[in-house]
Amino acid sequence: MTVRTLSRITWLTALLSALSGCEGDMARPGDGPFGAPAESRLLAPFAGAWIFDFEKTLDAQKAAGVKDEQIDTLRKLYSDNPQFGKMHPDVTITGNEAVCSGIPPAEYRFFAMHEHNGKVCGKAWHHEDRFDPGDMSKCYVRLALKDNNLSFEMRMKDGLPDLNDPDLRSSPPAESGSEAQCDANNPSGKDWSQWTMFVFVKQRQEASH
Repeated sequence: MTVRTLSRITWLTALLSALSGCEGDMARPGDGPFGAPAESRLLAPFAGAWIFDFEKTLDAQKAAGVKDEQIDTLRKLYSDNPQFGKMHPDVTITGNEAVCSGIPPAEYRFFAMHEHNGKVCGKAWHHEDRFDPGDMSKCYVRLALKDNNLSFEMRMKDGLPDLNDPDLRSSPPAESGSEAQCDANNPSGKDWSQWTMFVFVKQRQEASH
């Protein structure tokens, strides 16, 4: 991850989560542009409300190879600018839908999910505002549970999706694909961000402190 990557992922989610805490009923599952979420055996272990953890995220990013100076830059950025809120909003996962806290609430709709290398890997459509269906970006995602925490890796394509994208035209199911077919590390097209990792803890763990 480079500092430039913040311009598309971290800065966006920081702005959304700076407005979090007042979304009320807007975070209800199934209210977004895709309608009711689909059940998924692979995604079921990740269901529930998750609280973003800044320190665990930095630890995970460092373990993944992010340089110390980049970690220091992130820490200083959020320490010096509390108005940015969190690096990523809290999320609630229901089926193949992940709704973010904030106003407006963002949303990921997972599809083509499959399992390999100890992770559930696939794609997602991301709305910065789940009530603005025309503003949508494509992502690759990886989810895993580590020490009862949610590890969420994501890379996003800049700009609106290609209208000829087969995934847009065919509406793939929540679960499909395989390790042999997976192109998450070498997607077609240009303007893909690098992988960025976020770590979340269960909401009940937050409430117990």
